Amino acid sequence: MGPHRHRPRAGERRADGAVRRRRPSDPRPDPGPRRPALGSARLGAAPPPPARVVRSAGVSPARVATVLLAAWAAAFWLAEGLLQGVADLALVVSAVLVLRGATLPPDARLPARAALALGGWQAVSPLIARALGAPGLPPAALWLHCLDTAALAAAALLGAQVLRWTWPAALFVAGGLLSLGLSAVQHAVRWSIPIPAFLRLPVGRVHETFGGEDRYAAGGFFFHRLRLAHASVAALGPAVATALRPAAVRTGVLAAALTLSCLGCIVLSYARAALLTAALLVALAAVAVTRSARVRTVLGALVLVLGAAALVSPGWHARLGAAIENFAGGERALARGAGWDLVHQHPWLGVGFGNYRAAALGRASVTGITDQLSRDAHSIALTTWAESGLPGLVLWVLLHAALLRALLRRARKGNTVALGAALSWIGYQTLGLAHHLPFHPSVALGFALVWGVGLVYPGSALRGSAHGGSVDGEGLPGAALPGVGAGSRAAGGRP
Repeated sequence: MGPHRHRPRAGERRADGAVRRRRPSDPRPDPGPRRPALGSARLGAAPPPPARVVRSAGVSPARVATVLLAAWAAAFWLAEGLLQGVADLALVVSAVLVLRGATLPPDARLPARAALALGGWQAVSPLIARALGAPGLPPAALWLHCLDTAALAAAALLGAQVLRWTWPAALFVAGGLLSLGLSAVQHAVRWSIPIPAFLRLPVGRVHETFGGEDRYAAGGFFFHRLRLAHASVAALGPAVATALRPAAVRTGVLAAALTLSCLGCIVLSYARAALLTAALLVALAAVAVTRSARVRTVLGALVLVLGAAALVSPGWHARLGAAIENFAGGERALARGAGWDLVHQHPWLGVGFGNYRAAALGRASVTGITDQLSRDAHSIALTTWAESGLPGLVLWVLLHAALLRALLRRARKGNTVALGAALSWIGYQTLGLAHHLPFHPSVALGFALVWGVGLVYPGSALRGSAHGGSVDGEGLPGAALPGVGAGSRAAGGRP
């Protein structure tokens, strides 16, 4: 045989230039990776449905926090018992979240720790007082008010988990508007509808009249005029701050409506200290929150209308006429005298949290205090000192100093809700000169909700930075509370 010669394959040219044709016995060339056959989707039919998205099992912390804060916002206006139940549940859930690694923003940590420290001291102070010779322990209902102090930390921690604020904000505004409607009915008509006994609503408190006029002191869903008025002061700060800051039209209208509702509830409740505090907050907001001359004129007119309504109404005329005498030399002076007496007797550790009434009545022969006035000293700081001693007073001062500092720091960054919470803080301290607000758990828990949300509510600062924009995108002038810079649209204009 001769040498091996290359045999052309099918499609290759031979030596003579002809192209060899493919024979049936020749192997087929490799076509490469095969394409999928024409299916129903390639023939024009509808494509198959996408794979089902499997949601995470269980309940997320954000959902739990949103539900609890929404319930808290609704209970803010509804009932003291409901408010206590929601707040206690919030404390339990917050403890679970902490064990699972939940944390607070840096600005909120010191106020939350101070609230927990003060609540802890209030919890153990009766035991210390008992060990040092106190006659007994306080009633459980009063002793457990230490949980109301710690509720601020729970509100802040839950607020830090919330992603959507629509429901808490909507229920908060709706509660204020409905409270005004119910208060108008209670003011105009003597309440005669039976109330179920288990609700424990003091119907007699909405039958009170002042100055001989045929109008009644309203109490809203609380059926208690002071609880309604003080809750309205707590809500007035965020409401007026949001109403005066640039925002979406719907947000501004709702905030203005809530502001008017709070003022209306205060007027219909005949609460003197609350009315003066509300006028102070509105005037302060006119100076500190906005620089618009037109807005300031409107707010000034609103304050004048409140004053005129108080002067025209016989009931309000009688209430304000006795205000100075009552504060300087009447019942409140007697209550403060009894409080100072307890401070002189127990200056260091106090009589024990919750023991104030028993201790004050034990000194009735010296101070002349009555049973009705023996519940507190009609002053937050003085009652705190008498009950919890110097450690409790120092912790109380630290709590409120840290709280105000944190709120103002967030307000400087343009957070409208924090600015409103700072106004609410001013209202709390003003009312605290004449009332021991923690005596009513509904009042203490209402302010705790406003402050806790103010410490963590994101506002537009977080949203703006997330989108690469400026933290304060409104370019507002620097008018605000001392040290507070320009503002921003709260939550991007959403409620």
